[in-house]
Amino acid sequence: MNPPRGISLRPMKDAVDMFLRTALLGASALVITASFAQAEDTLTLDPVEVSGLRPIEFDRLTSSVSVLTADDLAIRLSPNPADQLRAVPGVAISRAGGVGALTQVRMRGAEANHTLVLFEGIEISDPVNGDTDFGLLTALPTGRIEVLRGASSSIHGSDAIGGVVSISAAREAGLNAFAEAGSFGTVRGALGLSGENFGGAITGFTTDGVDTSGTGGAKDGSEALSGFVNGKVDLGADWSLSLIGLARGMESEFDSDTDFDGLLDDEDRRTEADQWLVGGALSGVTGPLDHVIRASFNEVKRDNFSDGQKTDVSKGQRTKLAWLPSLANGAHSLTGILDYEREEYDRTDVQYAGATDASETFESIGVGAEYRYSAGAFDASASARFDDNDGRFDDATTWRLGAGYAFEQVGGRVRASIGTGVKNPTFTELFGFFPGSFIGNPDLKPEESTSWEIGWEQTVGPVSYSATYFEADLENEIYTAYNPDFTSSPANRATDSERSGVELAARWQALANLAFFGQATLFDSQDNNGVDEIRVPEATASLGADWLVNPNGFRLGAALDYVGEQGDTDFGPFPSRPVSLDAYTLASITAEYPLTERIAITLRGQNVFDEKPTDIYGYNGPGAGVFVGLKLK
Repeated sequence: MNPPRGISLRPMKDAVDMFLRTALLGASALVITASFAQAEDTLTLDPVEVSGLRPIEFDRLTSSVSVLTADDLAIRLSPNPADQLRAVPGVAISRAGGVGALTQVRMRGAEANHTLVLFEGIEISDPVNGDTDFGLLTALPTGRIEVLRGASSSIHGSDAIGGVVSISAAREAGLNAFAEAGSFGTVRGALGLSGENFGGAITGFTTDGVDTSGTGGAKDGSEALSGFVNGKVDLGADWSLSLIGLARGMESEFDSDTDFDGLLDDEDRRTEADQWLVGGALSGVTGPLDHVIRASFNEVKRDNFSDGQKTDVSKGQRTKLAWLPSLANGAHSLTGILDYEREEYDRTDVQYAGATDASETFESIGVGAEYRYSAGAFDASASARFDDNDGRFDDATTWRLGAGYAFEQVGGRVRASIGTGVKNPTFTELFGFFPGSFIGNPDLKPEESTSWEIGWEQTVGPVSYSATYFEADLENEIYTAYNPDFTSSPANRATDSERSGVELAARWQALANLAFFGQATLFDSQDNNGVDEIRVPEATASLGADWLVNPNGFRLGAALDYVGEQGDTDFGPFPSRPVSLDAYTLASITAEYPLTERIAITLRGQNVFDEKPTDIYGYNGPGAGVFVGLKLK
């Protein structure tokens, strides 16, 4: 993408290069130094669930997966899981303002709606727009995040083109609580109780926010409240039933460009969203077969307001049923899947008396299987899936192959995988949205992607690091065509779009109570004309440290999150013009000081360098903030 005339990108590029060189040299120094260190503590992770139809040991994976544990999440202590994902290679975040505003996650240069997001194994995205607004996930009770990168529709079905983010709820034993207050009029809190077979939590967040338009107008705030329950019942004879329920409410204020000059105006706009999510899993054994039967229901309802008046209402519902039988014999395992999905969409136009009302229903049936082989130093996996889309879209066949081999003498492991993904058009893309400026296209084809990767993982004493190269081709990419009358409509691109990059990650357990970690990613994401995709930075990187100062629980954490230069679009003139968004670095500091065995004071510094991060042209983000909390554990 070419920058506007008169703007030189050379200083920015030099800064990017210097940062990456420094990060890489620093990582190399850590490896060299740590190879002589005496600390023998290494990180041990629970089996990973996001990568297959059954949990897989971390050191047996054949694809790229990152895991953020509760200790990792405590470094940034962010109220929104999107900020935690800055520590994961291959991930880019776009936020339209402050915490709680529209927030999108792009993986390996793919679009935001190419990332499938799960909560407790259940798809949490809005069925209407097929996207997961991470802004609405503020105050979600998060205890662990798994991130699978690369196309994986053979395991997860539609939407898993760029990757999958799987969020698990926090389950601290006993009674626990947390309260925090600070800058921007921010207050948040949590109260939880967990036993061996039950648990529940209430979490809340509110902030006055910032003026998103940057014109000195009213602040755009947000608030969220979540309630989560889970339970497990032992049915005897090797059978058990697990149940979860999640109820959430969210409100977010925002500004909009009402005079179409490409810049935000200080406007009174607001979205209210409510979500209900319930699910259950029946697990047991009959003969040689291990069974899992799952059922879930997800409903998202959004009310939009302008100047205090309701303009429209949208509601999406998703019902899923799945049966996963599995057979294991020594080094071999075979797991099947048969699932049914039904999505219902309703849009009610309030402002124009129903002129743009719409109601649609989609149904699909999927059948597939995954084979895994693990013996000694060698691992292999193969999966395939067929989705019958009931004539609404073309039926889809997706697959994935992977292998890994560990070289014990050098402590390294090579892995490689190749697979396909599919993304069905969303309700909004097919039928448009209120108030009619976005005209739907019912003839859209599903987007299809083929991606491959090869990576190396190495352990040298207390150091572990990895390097991965990936490529992906996207067919039938859905883009938005803009018209002189300010209307727009989606269409499929005629030729392929290409994406590639390099992901680096490292972790050094310097001492039993001190760990350093980091990641750096170089992106190259282009459309069919060879033009860089918007809102995909040239590079991202992060560095972090976690220090348990003393055994009594005094803990310090720090993180630097770098986002490189990225392109966007100024829609003020016609035709629109490309613009370049500056690189920025977010610095955060956290501390936890124990007052008693169970009570501690927390301190969190956000964006302590007071940067002005801009991920979307014309949107103003928050500056530095300080927050003080009290924790019961």
